[in-house]
Amino acid sequence: MVAGFLLTACQGAVTGGATQPPQPTQPGQPDWQQKWDATVAAAKKEGTVSIYALWTPEVRNALTQAFKEKYGIGLEFTPFSRGSDLLAKVQAEQRAGLYNADVFGAGNPTLLTVMNPENVLGSLKPMLILPEVLDGKGWRAGQVPYTDDLGDALSLIGVTVRTIAYNTEQVKKGDITSYTDLLKPQYKGKITMNDPSVTGAGNAVMSHLSDAVWDQARAADFLTRLIKDQQLSIERDNRIQMENVARGKYAIALAPLPDEVARLKALGALVDYAIVPEDNRITAGAGAIGVPSKLGHPNAAVVFVNWLLTKDGQTVFAKTWGNPSTRADVSVEGIDPLLVPVPGQKYFAEAESALISRGKWLELAAKIMQQNQ
Repeated sequence: MVAGFLLTACQGAVTGGATQPPQPTQPGQPDWQQKWDATVAAAKKEGTVSIYALWTPEVRNALTQAFKEKYGIGLEFTPFSRGSDLLAKVQAEQRAGLYNADVFGAGNPTLLTVMNPENVLGSLKPMLILPEVLDGKGWRAGQVPYTDDLGDALSLIGVTVRTIAYNTEQVKKGDITSYTDLLKPQYKGKITMNDPSVTGAGNAVMSHLSDAVWDQARAADFLTRLIKDQQLSIERDNRIQMENVARGKYAIALAPLPDEVARLKALGALVDYAIVPEDNRITAGAGAIGVPSKLGHPNAAVVFVNWLLTKDGQTVFAKTWGNPSTRADVSVEGIDPLLVPVPGQKYFAEAESALISRGKWLELAAKIMQQNQ
């Protein structure tokens, strides 16, 4: 069973190597300041940061504008809808001798269970320079929120998981109080789920039910009944999944991405979360970062990663994302209170050990889907 923890902030872990910035050259300043100034100067000569990310257009546009205004350095985004697609592109480029990406923006499962085993990740720790970023007091967990022991992934977002969303015109508030309520006859043909046979929110839900709430046999039976009895619709596109619920094509979304629910709620869509006691996890969603083992723009990448982890960078990211930052000094104003972790409450962390346990559900979910569709 995945170990739980008491939230003093959000999450965290430990350490980890990437291309080093230039050595300091100006005397009379703190070492970090000299190093930072030299890195910024070199970054401006490189002129751009290439980011491969599963982030929404709203997030990409806001970051691009804010970073350009701060440092005069452009951001070039290559968007993806699935982590497996991101990995495939990176591997194809590297086979051709190309190292175009500087930063990866994805979920921790993609970074640690899909990309890291393929040896495409470097470490973030050597890239962090600014005292504001390195000071544990700035983070909800009291330390830089690395997800793994080596510092290959870092969570920008720490959101309380809400894994059932619904169309408020088709489902009344309070009608769904447990996962098993989804098996009621009135929801037959009205549920769409994030594909549990690939890394992502659907896979995370099944692993959580299996390891922390029920057991594997009961979780497998639950998925079987959803597919066979409830005529479950399985969707891999996170945006389409929630838009189908907002439009009323389906009444319920199981395992939607929090950022997609937040985006639609901000637009006035008639969608909301069901509150169920089994939801006691914290996740970054797709709001985590990693870096490749070899960077195309090493100095610009260092500047971007450090800025993104400051209060200013995280304010832009979290506000546009619609989910709470892992920084303690970033306001949660305007963010759905249901998504903000409560200090002192017990949660299951999105730690590396928990992520690894999800791997068995990729094959199991695929088998269940094949047998019952």
